[in-house]
Amino acid sequence: MKKTVVAFGLLAVVALAAATAFAWGPGMGYGPGPGAAALDLSEEQVAKIQQIRSERYADMAAIRGEMFTKRTELQSLFREPALDQARIAAKQQEIVALQAEMQAKALATRTAVAEVLTPEQRAQMPAHGPGMGPGFGRGRGMGFGPRW
Repeated sequence: MKKTVVAFGLLAVVALAAATAFAWGPGMGYGPGPGAAALDLSEEQVAKIQQIRSERYADMAAIRGEMFTKRTELQSLFREPALDQARIAAKQQEIVALQAEMQAKALATRTAVAEVLTPEQRAQMPAHGPGMGPGFGRGRGMGFGPRW
């Protein structure tokens, strides 16, 4: 009896893991994305792209942490008994500046990756790049809720 329960438990875990993997689909997680196989990248190109991405990830981690702090500070400003419009607007501008910095770094990374590719490979790149897909909510992106 005990072996049967353990076997069914393991089977359920494997089935859940497989269902999750199939739900993500190709190119919906981390990695080079769905276009990498079609681009026929060399090992050297893959290594360069991975290096560019890891450098970007390290840069973006610091910005994301700062953005989280600023958003928390903004939320606390809205909870104060007397709202200070100037402080709220200033904090919002700090967040907008961080978002612009993230977008600039993302563009620089996309450009750096494109420079690794040959002109033929660049012509085959997806229009929106890896990571853009249906997600888990409404709209574009990979969030867990509505995006409108």
